[in-house]
Amino acid sequence: MTVWFTSDLHLGHRFVAGLRGFSDVGRHDATVLSNLKEQVAPGDRLWVLGDLSVGDTREEQRALDLIQEHLPEVEKHLIPGNHDSCHPLFKSSFKRQRVYLEVFESVQAYQKLRWQGQEVWLSHFPRPGQDHDGMTSRFDDLRLRVPYLVHGHLHSPVPQVAEGQVDVGLDAWGLQPVRQEDVQQLLFS
Repeated sequence: MTVWFTSDLHLGHRFVAGLRGFSDVGRHDATVLSNLKEQVAPGDRLWVLGDLSVGDTREEQRALDLIQEHLPEVEKHLIPGNHDSCHPLFKSSFKRQRVYLEVFESVQAYQKLRWQGQEVWLSHFPRPGQDHDGMTSRFDDLRLRVPYLVHGHLHSPVPQVAEGQVDVGLDAWGLQPVRQEDVQQLLFS
């Protein structure tokens, strides 16, 4: 079994599709899903670190259906982001989590793993104080201050945004998921 990471799929999100060079959101979504399906094999584990869609309930359901359709035999886990209605930052997240659990084996705000004897945390958000270029940092009260962090959210063109921190968002990896070994190599270099 190979363990994979990705974030910020933003299926159905016209603005993000445009930022990624797609004039048509359908082509964007098809590319993202095709890249996942080509890399992640049945029996593999996939961690999605948030922002599955645009955040609209209809688009969320569409994105969940597409993920289930394209990756039916993959063990899928979700660390929700600010565009996922099941994230605890939303007052009705407990109602929406049930819907996400029909597709994902787990849905949780954070996850702690142990790699090479070190605690490594998974979160949608980077450390406090970091956000999209030119933006004030939002959601700092939800962010972790930990030595080793794997995250998304930034739409960074590069995966290593700070020491002990790796962005697994699609934008940093050519719209591809990334293997755990590659994340570890960057995280501990």
